[in-house]
Amino acid sequence: MVNNLNQNCSLIDLAHQVDTNEFTLKKGFKELFGTTVFNFWSDTKMEQAKKMLLEGDLNINEISELVGYKNPRHFSTAFKRKYHVIPSQLKKMNGVSH
Repeated sequence: MVNNLNQNCSLIDLAHQVDTNEFTLKKGFKELFGTTVFNFWSDTKMEQAKKMLLEGDLNINEISELVGYKNPRHFSTAFKRKYHVIPSQLKKMNGVSH
């Protein structure tokens, strides 16, 4: 999952990749990580996006695409929900000019 942040998979696809069923995957994942599969995936995407924003090499549209958002506005909304700041503000606050 972490190595393929830009791909969207269903729970069934993920379950098949690890040779189990959807119910077992959800139950086992929650027990192991303390969160749902998709919350984990979303959090991981946002952490990766934040890192890329702070490094300053890519623009917001590129980062959005790399973490699996087809629409940069949806990415910005999700990012703000997680970090309480939009991506462009984070770049400005940290002196990143891209």
